[in-house]
Amino acid sequence: MISISCSCHFDAAHQLHVPFESPCNRPHGHRYDVEITASSAQLEHGMVVDFNVLRGVVDEFDHCDLNERPEFAADELQTTAENIACVLAAKLQTAVGSRVSIDEIIVRETPNSLARWRKEQR
Repeated sequence: MISISCSCHFDAAHQLHVPFESPCNRPHGHRYDVEITASSAQLEHGMVVDFNVLRGVVDEFDHCDLNERPEFAADELQTTAENIACVLAAKLQTAVGSRVSIDEIIVRETPNSLARWRKEQR
């Protein structure tokens, strides 16, 4: 098994709708830093996966209002860092196919706060 990590970022606006007083209930934006860890037992073209495939999925979120993205709007999913990590994990896994495992996604909303999604170990 060999694994890779890819770091990238996207800029996006969002607004939470939580039932308590929070500055996040106002529209605002972040530069989200994302780290993706992927692995595979078989290399293809000498790679686990082309880094550009991973970056391409993350780039879909760049310069948009996350609340308007179908992944969040359809399920009325809050645009928290935790949910962004889960959505990215699912989209990335679809993009890379079954040969590659998306193992971990870190979404850093600020330099001091992050959400980490990890694939369940069976």
